[in-house]
Amino acid sequence: MVDFDSFLSYPRWEILQIIAEKPSSPVEIAERLNTTVSYASQQLKLLDAAGLLVKSRTGAAEKGKPRALFALSNELFYFSILARKFSEKKLIYLTDYHKKILRIWLLKDSSIHYYVEKLFWKLEDNLKEVEGIFIETTANPAIIIISDSKKLKSDIEGFIRNFGREINYSFISKNQLKKFPVENLVSLHDPENLLEKLKGGFIENG
Repeated sequence: MVDFDSFLSYPRWEILQIIAEKPSSPVEIAERLNTTVSYASQQLKLLDAAGLLVKSRTGAAEKGKPRALFALSNELFYFSILARKFSEKKLIYLTDYHKKILRIWLLKDSSIHYYVEKLFWKLEDNLKEVEGIFIETTANPAIIIISDSKKLKSDIEGFIRNFGREINYSFISKNQLKKFPVENLVSLHDPENLLEKLKGGFIENG
């Protein structure tokens, strides 16, 4: 098992972040890090040996040589817990469930995590009526629900009233998603890839 505390230091963590965005070649990584290709390749070999990357070759590059592309081998979550009578370090292979929860936990205001989770699990029971669920990660986070179901909206309003605290949320159409800055949105449920369409400006009116 890799010692992640020491292994994921500069520049290896930065390289993994680049590759998490998209599979990348040593040349692309060197350009992003403002370093040499040989140095980037050396770090990639270490990450590959640790089992964090997979390498493929694609297309013809300079001098007829195929270009090596590196991608993540798995999606991982490495965390440390330090609490009274409860301390742990653990590596978890991520599922869609983990990613949804982590997106909620990454909200700065930890006091709303519990309530946002409750709201999401309530909505999960009604996903047939929902086209998308997003978090607007501003200073005052809000849950954005894409649905035209009046019954669901009424049910959620009653559900949130029982929280005993205010949670920002709104029901909108797909077209109204355009008014939110894409960099402030993270998805909890996005079966139509609306967030990617929004980035490309391809959300249809509706």
